[in-house]
Amino acid sequence: MTGHDRHLSGDSFAAYLATGIPMEHPIDGVPRLVLFFDPDNRRIGLRGPARPNETPVHTGLEHINMAVVHQSGHRMIEVAVEEPRLFVDAYPVLCGVADRTQLDNMTISRAFSETLRRLGHLIRAEQTLTQEVEAGLIGELCLLAGLCVTSTPEAALQAWRGGTEEHDFGLASLDVEVKTTMSETRRHRISSITQLQPTGDRPLWLLSLQLTDAGTGGSTVAEFVQRVRQMFPTAAQRDEFDLRTQAAGWRHRYADTPLHRWRLRTDPALHLVTAAFPRITPSQLLAAGVNLDAISDLRYRIDLTGRSADRAPAHLDNAVNAGRQELR
Repeated sequence: MTGHDRHLSGDSFAAYLATGIPMEHPIDGVPRLVLFFDPDNRRIGLRGPARPNETPVHTGLEHINMAVVHQSGHRMIEVAVEEPRLFVDAYPVLCGVADRTQLDNMTISRAFSETLRRLGHLIRAEQTLTQEVEAGLIGELCLLAGLCVTSTPEAALQAWRGGTEEHDFGLASLDVEVKTTMSETRRHRISSITQLQPTGDRPLWLLSLQLTDAGTGGSTVAEFVQRVRQMFPTAAQRDEFDLRTQAAGWRHRYADTPLHRWRLRTDPALHLVTAAFPRITPSQLLAAGVNLDAISDLRYRIDLTGRSADRAPAHLDNAVNAGRQELR
C-alpha cells in the first residue's frame, strides 16, 4: 500500500476542516497513528505511541510543536500545527511524517526531523530582508495607510492587491503602481513587460517615492508594518493584512534582525502613465515587429528625475499625502 493510498486527499482534508467538527482519523499502518483536528484549540496534528526513551525534538519553528502527551495511560508523541492559515499547507508535512514512521520504521521524532530536512533542500529561508524588498513594502504600506485614513480600512485592504495582480492597487476608477527607491535620483526598476501597461480603459498612475536613511529618527519596516496593521480593526482584516505582507516578502522573524530606519527623502510624485511616459509595453514591441513569444523575461529601469508630477485626482492625492504622514 502506497503512502498516497493511506491518506485523505488534500481536497478531502480541506473540506473536513471547513466543517469545523473535531476529527481523529486513524492512518492505516503500524504503529497506529492518528491525524487529529481540534477546532476548539485551533490545532491540527499527528499523534502516535512514543518508543522507549523517545523524546520530542525542539522544532525551532513558530507554528509547529512536538510534545509528549498521555492518553489512557499511554505515552504518546504529538506533532501539532497551531496556525489555522497554515493547516492545508502543513497537511502534506504531517503525511510525510506518518509515511516515514510507518513505512520506513522511524520514530516519530526522527521522521519529523527527516521530513523537515528534506523540505529544507527545497526551501531555504532568507535570513535577512533585502533592501529592495524592504523599500518596496514601505512604499506600498504608505499608500495603504493613506487609504485607511481617507476611505475605510476595509476599502483600503480591498484596493491593495499585494502582488497578486499586475498593479499594486486597484481603486474604484484607476490603478496605481507604487515604485520606491533609495537612490538620490528617481530611478525605478520595472519588473515585467506589462507592469506599466494600463488595464483596459482604466487610468494607470505611478507613485514615485524616495527613501533615505533616517539615522535615529524615522521608522523601521517592522515598526511601520505594525503601525499599519493596527489600522485594521477586525481579526479577519489583520489576518488578510498579514498574508499580503508575507506575499510582499515580509517575515516576522526579520523584526529581530538589524533594520534601517527610513524617512522620505523628497515629496511623493504621482505620474499618469500615458503614451509619452518612458516605458516598454507589449503593444510597442509588437508594433516594432518583435516576436513576444521569444521574450521570456524583461526588466529595465526608468529615470523620472526632473520629470514634473501630474495633477492627480483628489482622492488619490489625499491618500498619498495622508500616507506620507504615517512614515514618521
